[in-house]
Amino acid sequence: MSVTVFVKGSNDHFKVHKELGDCPSSQRIVMILRLKGVPFHQEFVDLTKKDTKKWDEFVRRTQGRLKPPVLIHGDLEPIEDADAIVGYLEETFPEPDLKSLKAQANIAGRDLYSKFALFMRNSIPDNDAKLRAALVRELKKLNEFLDKESPGAYLDGDKLKLPDCNLLPKLMHIKVAGELKGFTIPEEFEAISTYLRETHRQKAFKETFTEPVKHDIKQGWLKKMGNSMGTNSQR
Repeated sequence: MSVTVFVKGSNDHFKVHKELGDCPSSQRIVMILRLKGVPFHQEFVDLTKKDTKKWDEFVRRTQGRLKPPVLIHGDLEPIEDADAIVGYLEETFPEPDLKSLKAQANIAGRDLYSKFALFMRNSIPDNDAKLRAALVRELKKLNEFLDKESPGAYLDGDKLKLPDCNLLPKLMHIKVAGELKGFTIPEEFEAISTYLRETHRQKAFKETFTEPVKHDIKQGWLKKMGNSMGTNSQR
């Protein structure tokens, strides 16, 4: 049975039906499919053009599920929600096994993206330093885990697993889009730098986070930030 995954397309109008966009959940699922070696077809969804034939086809094939990622496998009912898709892929394609039995690996960096989003969307200059500090604290926790508790190059050993697929899209948003507000991951967090350097050796990562995708991440955050672009603290 063929596997089709509907993912968010690029923010670029000319590439929206051709390239993966900036949705962390979509990026997560694509990474997992690549790591498992599952042949799959990507359909790129334009969330802003709901009157197009492509959108109508998306709604029809996904039975009204309106938020990618959505997975279709053969004649089975479409699966939405990234966690549900991950569970289905693990059950249906058990090899290689990407599950982690290390509890702390499964929750590593779980608050990073929410702290990052609050910082990026903030439009009140007086709050910027506090939000930046909260983000740095979460990065410090991740750095300490990678430095002291991780048994290998990644969150749970020397192979990318499900926790990495969950964390990496969010970490890449921080690394790529943080620059829009003058934020970079502090140099002293060497374990994070090593982690990202090691992931760049992995084909599943490189094929998911291409230069066009990184550009799209920035463009996506520019749209989300609005008035916060005027916040420049500590540049």
